[in-house]
Amino acid sequence: MKDNEKNFVISLERFKPHTFQAEKGEGLFMSHAHEYDELTLILDGEGYYSTQQQNMKVAAGDLIMIPSRLHHGFVCTEPWQGVSVHFYHERLPAYCQHIFHSLEQNPQRIRRAHLEEEDLRWAEISFYQLEKEWKSAQNNIDAMNLMRIALETTLLLFQRNRIMQPAARNVSDQAIVEEVLKEIHAGYYTQMTVSELAAKHFISESNLRKKFSDLTGVSPKQYIINLRLQEAQRLLQQTNKPVDSISTEVGFTSSSRFYDFFLKSFGMTPLEWRKQNQ
Repeated sequence: MKDNEKNFVISLERFKPHTFQAEKGEGLFMSHAHEYDELTLILDGEGYYSTQQQNMKVAAGDLIMIPSRLHHGFVCTEPWQGVSVHFYHERLPAYCQHIFHSLEQNPQRIRRAHLEEEDLRWAEISFYQLEKEWKSAQNNIDAMNLMRIALETTLLLFQRNRIMQPAARNVSDQAIVEEVLKEIHAGYYTQMTVSELAAKHFISESNLRKKFSDLTGVSPKQYIINLRLQEAQRLLQQTNKPVDSISTEVGFTSSSRFYDFFLKSFGMTPLEWRKQNQ
């Protein structure tokens, strides 16, 4: 499984109880950065994760999300153990991408969720299944789907339990846009409209457009188009599905509109892009 270039998981490892031969809080360990995302579950003990801007205490039950290319380090202050997975979130389906779209003023931060008993057990089971499939010799669609579902389950547990950072923006506006983002990622392939999204939250269409654009930098309509194109790229690279089939699957009503949007965004046709990237 690990040799598959299309696999989204880069590495998965468990760390066992250990502490440093240093005073409590000293000895920043393995300060580094990497080109992929990291998700770490602390199963026992406690310690600190640090960046230039953060010094975050973590303990058993914490789920840590570290974005790619963020320089960070960690230190154990009480014997700890846990499991870490490194992965490319761009290779996951679009419906779980909202987890990586941060509305915080500084998205390049370590984020944390704390899981209580039931969600913690669920996360442990998901990590176990992910590890089992990743280490297996099987390299087929069933194993890939089991890995994807296991990782997405853990990511959704993170989303539900994450500890929000204080924001200077209007909290109610951010909450509305967060919910709209979830709805878009869950149904981007349907013929959803901005007016329908606005009606669900009892605001006008123009008001939603303004709130959404202020917080994301693009209009809701353009965000949906971008998400469809992003998912189309993933399918072009990871599958052998016909281009017209992919166009329909991601929500475009006609192949010609899909080709026009794709060419405008990437400077080449879907087939040309597939040949360069598959």
